[in-house]
Amino acid sequence: MPVVDAMNRRILQLLVNDCRMTHNEIAAKLKRSPSTVRDRIRRMEDDGIILGYFAVVNNERMGIKADAVLFANLRPGVMAEELRKLKGIEEVKEVLQITGPRRVMVRLQARDPAGLEQALTTKVLPVGLEDPELRMVTSSANRLPGS
Repeated sequence: MPVVDAMNRRILQLLVNDCRMTHNEIAAKLKRSPSTVRDRIRRMEDDGIILGYFAVVNNERMGIKADAVLFANLRPGVMAEELRKLKGIEEVKEVLQITGPRRVMVRLQARDPAGLEQALTTKVLPVGLEDPELRMVTSSANRLPGS
C-alpha cells in the first residue's frame, strides 16, 4: 500500500479544493519546486490514490430540478454485482452499498419529478431493488473551489 506523507496530504487537500490548480500554484503554496509537486502528483495517480479530476456543476443551470436519494435493499437472489448496471443509467449519479436497514443508496437526478419517477420505476427498481425509501434533496452544501 502506498504511503501518503504530510506533503502528499497537503497536495491532495489543495487539489480537492480546486482540481484546476497548476503544479506551479501548488508549489508556491507549499514552498516546493514545481517538479517535486508534479512528480508527487504523478506518483499518486500511478498508485491509484488520485483516481481522476472533475468539475462541480450547477444543476439548476443545467435544468436539473429533481434531486433525490434512494435507500433500498437487494431482492433475495440478486447479487451485489447487479448494482453495476445502475451506473449505466443516465439519471443515476452515485451508487453505494451502506450499513443500516437499507443496504443500497442511489443518488438520482432528473430534469423534473416526472422524469425522476419514470427513471425510478422503469430503470432503477427493476435492477433488483426492493423496499425503496426515496428522499428528495432540498439543498446541497457541496464544497466549491475557494469555499
